[in-house]
Amino acid sequence: MKKKLLVLACGDEISSGQKKDLPSIISASSLLSHRLEVLMKLRPERIGLLVAEPGESGKLRKNRLKLLPAGVLASTLSALMEMLKKKRAAGDLILLSPEFFPKEAGLIKKVLTFHQKSGHDLTLIGERVDPDRDQLLEDYFVRPGLALISFDGNRRWQSRVRPFKPSGQLDVVALVEAAWEAGLRIGFYWLKEAERDSFIPVNSLADYSRVAEYLRQAKIAELERRGVFFLDPGSAWIDSRAKVGSGTIIYPSVVIEGRSRVGKNCLIYPYCHIMDSRLGNGVKVFGATVIEGCRIEHDVQVGPFSRLRPETRLRRGSRVGNFVEMKKTVFGEGSKAMHLSYLGDTRVEGKVNVGAGTITCNYDGFKKNRTFIGREAFIGSGTELVAPVRVGRGAYVAAGSTITENVKPEALAIARARQVQKPGWVRNRKAKVQTAGKRAPGKKGK
Repeated sequence: MKKKLLVLACGDEISSGQKKDLPSIISASSLLSHRLEVLMKLRPERIGLLVAEPGESGKLRKNRLKLLPAGVLASTLSALMEMLKKKRAAGDLILLSPEFFPKEAGLIKKVLTFHQKSGHDLTLIGERVDPDRDQLLEDYFVRPGLALISFDGNRRWQSRVRPFKPSGQLDVVALVEAAWEAGLRIGFYWLKEAERDSFIPVNSLADYSRVAEYLRQAKIAELERRGVFFLDPGSAWIDSRAKVGSGTIIYPSVVIEGRSRVGKNCLIYPYCHIMDSRLGNGVKVFGATVIEGCRIEHDVQVGPFSRLRPETRLRRGSRVGNFVEMKKTVFGEGSKAMHLSYLGDTRVEGKVNVGAGTITCNYDGFKKNRTFIGREAFIGSGTELVAPVRVGRGAYVAAGSTITENVKPEALAIARARQVQKPGWVRNRKAKVQTAGKRAPGKKGK
């Protein structure tokens, strides 16, 4: 009968408080996503995942995944097995902690096969060190972060050993001492030279840069196979959780973070930064544009130098241009805001033209207020819309207006002071200044 295979893995967020401010490309969630993909290739019956907070981990669609709170790190192996509902079962258990970052499943499969064939109760990964000429005995060390255990319901030692430290690291010393006292067979899978590149040892914060580079290269290679074209693959950073459609062209120095989705046949120009956003097909994002937490529909054009903040949605075929910022705004189908504008807490209907320098004054010092602009309205350049305010369908707002009251549909709103012109005023003023200077009394010396 085939033996059961279980996994107990510890999430990166438990052991790495210093990592909390790193980019999402190398976040605990990103690393966890990769680890789970590797572990799933082993076809385990159940994966027990120790996490600080269920949060993002709970969203992963893994029907063989059981989340365990970080508070049970100090539990015994027997207690952890019971949480997996496998206390009385027999089989093999893989213990994995963040010090061991597997690139692929191949090495773990080899260690598992060796463990099963050798009949060891505990298997660790060992690495031999070439001895010096004057050294008679061969030296070796154990690679932390990965261990394999044969288990069954009759092993008392499992009720004494705590496999993980409070930091989330695998406690190799505790495992070896407990197995030794119980008279169990301890074995080592000796790492070959060619296998050293199949995982990344993570012992410090600096090691995560190597992990990030591996994930970056692997993701770009995957996307290239799927028909995404990179003008400079070495300068692009794409999160392992992101998806990009075929036919999309990505220019140099582009960063796509989080669970972003970029559609087919898009153009992402240099120095763009896209975070946790969804872009439809045929979207053009011109240079130096930042998009965070947004939804952009098909055939939209954004940038250059635009900033789209969270909860902004650009409807199909809309245009957002140079130095335009939006926040919590729905921008209608076919509408345009091409220059130097800010729209916050705003709903813009279809085919609206927003002139250069338009500002929605959405904050009154106490709360945010909303602005509504109806379909086919025209907002002149240099307009200030003081929220809460509504501009009706087809209405015109004259350039330079400060709108504080609702504008009716198809009305023209003008809210600016009448221009006054005084001919010769500059010449007269200069003459007065010169006359005043001649009359000023001179200073007497002492």
